[in-house]
Amino acid sequence: MSVARLTAAAAVAVTALFVVVPAQAATPPPDSGTVFTGVAPTRVFDSRTTAKIPAHGSRAVAIPTGLVPADATAVVFNLTGTDPDGPTWLATGPGTQGTPTTSSLNLAAGETRANLVTVALGHGDSPGIWVAAGPNAADAIVDVAGYYSPSGGAKYTSLTPQRVLDTRNSAPLGQGGTVTLDLSSKVPAGATSVVFNLTGTDVTGPTFVTAYPDGAARPDASNVNLVPGKNTPNLVTVRVSADRKVALTNAWFSTDVVVDLAGYYSPDSTQAFYPLLPGRVLDTRNADGSPRDPLGSGETRTLNLYPWVPYGATAAVINMTGTDVTGDTVVTVWAHGGAQPGVSNLNLLPGQTSANAAIAPLPPFDQDRGININNLRGSLDAVVDLAGYFAPARPGCTSDCVLATGANDVGQAGDGTTDAGNHTDAKVYGLSGVTAIANTDQNGYALLGDGTAWTWGANDRGQLGISYAGNGEGPLGQHYFTTVPIQIPFLSHIKQIFPGMALTVDGQVLTWGGNESLQLGNGNPDVNYFQTGVGTMLTDVTAISEYRNGSGGVTRYALKSNGTVWSWGDNTRSALGNHDVVGNSASPVQVFGLFGCTGLGARVVLCPPATEGGVQTLWRWGAIGSGQQDSPTQLPLDGITGSIVSVQRDNGPNAGTRAILSDGTVWQWPDNDAFTGAYVGARVAGLSSIKALATGHALATDGTEWAFADLSAPVRTGVAAIGDGSSYVSAN
Repeated sequence: MSVARLTAAAAVAVTALFVVVPAQAATPPPDSGTVFTGVAPTRVFDSRTTAKIPAHGSRAVAIPTGLVPADATAVVFNLTGTDPDGPTWLATGPGTQGTPTTSSLNLAAGETRANLVTVALGHGDSPGIWVAAGPNAADAIVDVAGYYSPSGGAKYTSLTPQRVLDTRNSAPLGQGGTVTLDLSSKVPAGATSVVFNLTGTDVTGPTFVTAYPDGAARPDASNVNLVPGKNTPNLVTVRVSADRKVALTNAWFSTDVVVDLAGYYSPDSTQAFYPLLPGRVLDTRNADGSPRDPLGSGETRTLNLYPWVPYGATAAVINMTGTDVTGDTVVTVWAHGGAQPGVSNLNLLPGQTSANAAIAPLPPFDQDRGININNLRGSLDAVVDLAGYFAPARPGCTSDCVLATGANDVGQAGDGTTDAGNHTDAKVYGLSGVTAIANTDQNGYALLGDGTAWTWGANDRGQLGISYAGNGEGPLGQHYFTTVPIQIPFLSHIKQIFPGMALTVDGQVLTWGGNESLQLGNGNPDVNYFQTGVGTMLTDVTAISEYRNGSGGVTRYALKSNGTVWSWGDNTRSALGNHDVVGNSASPVQVFGLFGCTGLGARVVLCPPATEGGVQTLWRWGAIGSGQQDSPTQLPLDGITGSIVSVQRDNGPNAGTRAILSDGTVWQWPDNDAFTGAYVGARVAGLSSIKALATGHALATDGTEWAFADLSAPVRTGVAAIGDGSSYVSAN
């Protein structure tokens, strides 16, 4: 079941990428992904001491620095809602404020209920998290159970869900009663925390149950809130004692408790956590714009998570909501392909709307990354929100690492975080041996020496190459994104990469992502986006390039081994370089009159001169000043001595054609919409021994990086590569 109703992502500040060769580290760098550290359940927010969260309003929740370190990427907490003014819901997200796109907890009038929440942490200008209310005001309580960070904690092991305690087979917990959950035979020595679903049943009066390490003092916190007549579950993440035991204490009256073990954290575990902004991945009430499609009595439905979770992931962190319930039922979630376990994840009564979190195991190396959802009886609508996933950690970068500077609202920093602030030189997780990079304002791309391509950031138009985005239920809508690099699955043997485009070593061009300008080049003008690579009907290509104009149009170029140049996509002001083409082109067309070319830039190439003889010269086409050139025109090379070895069009605000000469000097020709003067090139003073150019920047052979805006001193040293090919790629 897929999802529906996406909205366009808001424009954000540019994130710049560069590759550095780090100094020899005294200690090994942390692996990619994040690891868990459990804390004693700690109350950090209780709106009952101030004022309710207003209807359709939100409150910032600060996370104490003494409890959670500054490098934490996500926090795990028990969210309790109470005393609502009417039926409502609570939602959470990173930062100090936000617009809900998913819900974490649903409340009926007068209900008190809890749910375990995992949410990415805000940093920089917007630290912490926020909690928002739905159509009616409610009180909210936040009890922190642990956090994820790059280092210092434990990785996760997912288990087939199994029942490990059921007091209905012995005796209920009375007022103040405690039962000890002995997990020494279920989790290995050294385990630090466990994850289980805790259900209260046969409740005789309003009460709550608290989970904590056996032998420790009972904390001032609750894990599941109970009332008579309802079987209420909640996912629990809790530290274990040294002998792997957990105490469960009931507050008042009596209740039976049922515990279903889902997994554990330990030093020997291998699965790291990758947090995502909560995104809706299933809603049977709308079925992605199709008619309502509820789960019937006894029905098992498979939810494929391949659009949102990468290949090799072992578990998904989800929040499951049941609504429109017609019968007394339970919902069970397990890995597709496995036998249904004798456990429950969600208990529901007719007419009830309720949610519970789950860490759902995924089948190993399954292409669809499927989970099964079973409804026992009656019918119900299922809503599933994805908060992140577990997957094997990649070793930390030791050489040729990618660093990012700039906005990080959709994970552009690639360091496992997302926030409203800017990052400076954030190291992108888990990528070593990077040979080339590219990026847009919302995505980063990296090419490794082994020919694989990796990406991170947003996916509202399929930029990640895995699928279209998750859906955005709610007033704003939000797309799926990843805060750490994932491998683009269909790309291998790559030698050049751009945002949404790659070139293989055998000369094939692959494209993915948006198609607003027909930049996919697959000949189909009716496709709005494509999530996996498609050929552009070009073969035997030796180089690719891309031009993005200020209005969002994308034009792509390819140089073939026979020296011809081809273009497709946006044709605003003759960007295609072929005067016979009117409008954009969904298929590659030949740039008019160019043969024997050996160098490719954006709207500029290195080809033989118009007259016989002479060295390769520069040709350009398209917009210039108030006019345009609809076919290539040779650039004047007055004053140049020596040969040109590389050419690039700077796509920044001071756009110009730039070329590197054989002696390492850089020449520039004015080439922007505001140009009115004489079209004459000049050497860029202050640059020498240059080996690469990108928008606004140049890289010297000694690893110094220079910004054209100020050439008085290098902006960085120890740089191995700078981004190339996007109007947003720079290295500042």
